Amino acid sequence: MTRIHTSAGAENSRGPERLTRGRLLVRLLAMAAALVLIDLLVAQYLRPDQHYDADWRLPRTQSMSALPGYVEHIEGLRRDPRRPRVLFLGASPTWGEMNRDRYHTYSAAFQRTARAAGTEARVFNLGADGALVADDYFIADRLAGHADLLGIQLTYHTFNPAARLDGAERFSELPTILGEPVDSGVAHVLAIHRSHPFNLSGLVDQALDRHWLLYREHDELATRLFGRPIRDELFARWQKLTGSGPKKLPLAPALAKNTRFDQLDPAQQTEIVERYAEFANFHLRRDDSELRMLDLLCARLEQRGAHAVFFMSPLNLGALEGFGVFDHRLYDANVAVIRAVVEKHGLTFIDWNQPGKELPSALFADATHTTDQGSAVFARRLYAALAPQLAAGAKP
Repeated sequence: MTRIHTSAGAENSRGPERLTRGRLLVRLLAMAAALVLIDLLVAQYLRPDQHYDADWRLPRTQSMSALPGYVEHIEGLRRDPRRPRVLFLGASPTWGEMNRDRYHTYSAAFQRTARAAGTEARVFNLGADGALVADDYFIADRLAGHADLLGIQLTYHTFNPAARLDGAERFSELPTILGEPVDSGVAHVLAIHRSHPFNLSGLVDQALDRHWLLYREHDELATRLFGRPIRDELFARWQKLTGSGPKKLPLAPALAKNTRFDQLDPAQQTEIVERYAEFANFHLRRDDSELRMLDLLCARLEQRGAHAVFFMSPLNLGALEGFGVFDHRLYDANVAVIRAVVEKHGLTFIDWNQPGKELPSALFADATHTTDQGSAVFARRLYAALAPQLAAGAKP
């Protein structure tokens, strides 16, 4: 009998293939080519709908999914002192909640007003529904160096903690998606982790955000395909399983867009003003997170030498005071505190709810949002107030 001896080496005398430098290079090139191809496909899918210079604004829902691309566009614009860049930040009044479309927001009307006055301003609407000062902080810090003027709308009732069901920030993902560092002061106010002194993660995020379209637009792509970013979908499912969904606290019943308040049914008018009054009469505390974030934001803008104007969003004082549900003396006391925080940093503050500056009730759709005509009137007043700042802020 003859024995046949076998071994693993006999079966494959060559052994496993060694990864040579050449093979590694081929694989890296193949991976890079695949990423470039994917980016080209993503660009074809996403970009036809983006016309950032045509009165564009963030989506009504899943707003932050579209922010990285918008920020990238603004940062990529060439400096032109003849065409100053104006960025408006704020909440639903800036976004244009009760305007019929994006062409009738006050920021869009501001651009038309400026151009009619001979200033070819490029105006960008960075407002988002429910945005708080903490959200404005991260956006303003990222874009302050790319703006000739920042116009930051402050929402009066959000200085009342009862109106902030989501806590001190509305869009907690902003530091991550913008690659913004979180210093100890911000971390303390928002009760989040601070960034490492050497913010390698932020630097990497910004580099990827600038050069990799899929990375920058992954939230927008997921929103187009699935209705929301993947993390939001997973979080929503977790909330459903645990029964910990967010409370809903609407400020007003659903209304038709661009309908004058004084043309509404009396019952609707009453409901609107009474709901707003639940949040409008409060004593502003010095340790309130909204006020502390405002102080940090102003300090940051002062440090960077940014041209910025803060202004209180117009209120429908005719209705609120007419129904006897608004304490204007209390409002003045609270706004005096807000003004002091802004002006101690050498920045401009405007209160549009003082005699001679307030908008007529006929220009509002509810307690806090203007109609199309109201936005146009407000834009003209705003331009008259900001024109000197705009001229001072224009950079070569």
